[in-house]
Amino acid sequence: GWWSLERRFKAPGVKLGQRYFSSWMPTWSAYSSSVALAQPAQEGLQKVLDVRFHPCGSPQIVCGCNAAPNELLIYNLITGKSKALSGHNCQVQAVEYASQGSLVVSCAESTVKVVWDSSTAECLYTLGPGSDENNVAGHKKKISAMAVNPSQSCLVATSGGQGDRQLLLWNVVRGTLVSELISQDREDLPPMDALEFCNNNLLICGSDSSQNGSGLVQIWDVDALLECCRFRANDMYITCLKTNPAGTVMVTGSGDGTIGLFDIRSCGAISRLPLGPRCEVTSVSYSSCGRYIQASCTANRAIVWDTRLMPMEPRDPCVSSPLAVATPGSRVTKALHCLSHGKPMPTAENTCQRAGFVDAGDQGVNDARWFNSSPVLVTASGDGSVALWDVTLGEPCLRHLQSHSRCVNTASLYKTVRPLFCLHIIFHFTGFYIF
Repeated sequence: GWWSLERRFKAPGVKLGQRYFSSWMPTWSAYSSSVALAQPAQEGLQKVLDVRFHPCGSPQIVCGCNAAPNELLIYNLITGKSKALSGHNCQVQAVEYASQGSLVVSCAESTVKVVWDSSTAECLYTLGPGSDENNVAGHKKKISAMAVNPSQSCLVATSGGQGDRQLLLWNVVRGTLVSELISQDREDLPPMDALEFCNNNLLICGSDSSQNGSGLVQIWDVDALLECCRFRANDMYITCLKTNPAGTVMVTGSGDGTIGLFDIRSCGAISRLPLGPRCEVTSVSYSSCGRYIQASCTANRAIVWDTRLMPMEPRDPCVSSPLAVATPGSRVTKALHCLSHGKPMPTAENTCQRAGFVDAGDQGVNDARWFNSSPVLVTASGDGSVALWDVTLGEPCLRHLQSHSRCVNTASLYKTVRPLFCLHIIFHFTGFYIF
């Protein structure tokens, strides 16, 4: 018998020493706008859409929300004081730290509002068409995705949505457009809604589906500015994608409720796994050790697989059509854990739901993050709960926090030995808690 995957019973009296986390009380909470407090009766007034800890361990976070007046704020975690990053006049699509945390990059609609100094909150550049007389290049429509190169953190990639479909590389330190990645048949391709840098010079893109077609994956060499390969990954649009720490395997999540595993070096398909009927994959990721894969979905649960217990040999490259979904109950699809937050939440179409409680897109596990040094997973649910799971244990749930009354939209982990993480919560207003 096994207490966990790493530790076997040595004698009947031997017990597994479990890890305990002593305190789970919020350190402090904050609101990103005074408008919410002045108008508490309005539903869906504001939502915090992104929150990021400083990548180098400084006690600082940046958060972005969907409405004026304060779309972006930087908080000092020691003093609790904030600085407003002014400039956007519309919903912020994404926010990230760049250049080793010295810069904050964000995008909203067709403008990449780069670059704030993270220490002074001063706006250094505004990138995009019409931002100044000499800068006419950029996206013409809404930006659908943004990614920062972790190895060359001055390099940022952005992708345009419907009506634009451009894939652009920016140097955010200089405030210039580096290049446009152009495919010969770009006009026939769907927009890319998921971006991820891999192995220093590779940019992996996952597409929306064009006219209910298959979701495409493109791999670009950003040094040579060449498209390395392209293949069909899922039957519907790709919602998210991630690579393992070694940069050899990629996992994609789709609106069809399946994930796909692919070998990056050969572009060969490894397997395609189902999460459940009538659900959409909201996030996928590898643990820091590279052993475990998690996939969260709108069915209010996250599925965890152990790569050591499943075949990982790549097959022939899939070009014409996606790989067939593995049969439920087979060795390939056997999951290590099904981490549930309870019953599936009511959808936006369900007339029995509580008015204003569930918005479209908030019906399941909205985000999941791994600890940096251990296979512990934090999941954030649309029902307002947050859970902590140690996937090496037979009973993985360490904590299940029920402190929120509205949807938890995302989670972010602080890069330190201490298990500090930030959860952001959607009430009638914008706010978040630090644990």
